Amino acid sequence: MIVKSILPFIAIGLFLLALVLRNKPIFKRLRKEPISIFEEVLFSAGSFGKVAGALGWLSFAVYCSSEVSYYLNEGEYFDASLALVFLAFSLLLAALMVNPKSMVSEKGDDDLFFTITKIALIASVFYFPFSEVSNLERLLIYLTTNITATVLNLFTVGVYTVYPSSIYTTNSSSQIEIVLACTAIQSMVLFTGLVFGLEAPIKRKFEAFFVSIPTIYLLNIVRNVFVSAAYFEQWFGSPLQSFYIAHDIIARIFVMISLIAIAYAVFVILPESLDVIEDFFRVLKAVGSKRR
Repeated sequence: MIVKSILPFIAIGLFLLALVLRNKPIFKRLRKEPISIFEEVLFSAGSFGKVAGALGWLSFAVYCSSEVSYYLNEGEYFDASLALVFLAFSLLLAALMVNPKSMVSEKGDDDLFFTITKIALIASVFYFPFSEVSNLERLLIYLTTNITATVLNLFTVGVYTVYPSSIYTTNSSSQIEIVLACTAIQSMVLFTGLVFGLEAPIKRKFEAFFVSIPTIYLLNIVRNVFVSAAYFEQWFGSPLQSFYIAHDIIARIFVMISLIAIAYAVFVILPESLDVIEDFFRVLKAVGSKRR
């Protein structure tokens, strides 16, 4: 567990190092005799920044692999599939950064990889302290729990909280536990990284930020209130059945539609974000065609 908690911060340090050293070339090979595979990979990368970036993505991939294992053991197959996607993405970025000559089609693709690394760095800086440092995680959960309970009471669903994350109904001993995923921090940090990781005018960046981050948190409170009220008031049958329908079906559809709408608004304000996505898929297409 300790190693798993350290890995994200190693990745953050390596991402930062990659951006600082992105233009620092690796010294040229002086000897003519054959070199090791490691040295060949090192020299093919071209700069210390690419090597650091690749190592950062590999560190993140190891972390994601442990997350996949954890979610599978817990039976959380949806979360496991998301972690698997991030694992594949991390391995792909690591490969692209250290071997661009054989896998990438255009010179400007190097800028793309560093832009994605910058987005990942910003998102990681805002996410992993809350996910891996228990006191910060508890603080964020506590704030979300209290806001959710306050809104429930405003709508006459009588509840009270027990520090740091429990919400009880005053009508029975029924309880709902707020966890880190209930704070919407994953979605918020992804949009934060995307908005501030792009090269764009600062005014439009802040416009995109205020359109996305506060909206996501507000809608997440609405989601928490809906799921809690459905569970406590037994809107769809028994408490467990009500929770399942509200949380796993209705709320997930609501979240998906909301994120699509927010992403569209961000793309309109920051068309540079669409350029990054289009360039990345172009690189994937080029890699696929070269391997045929």
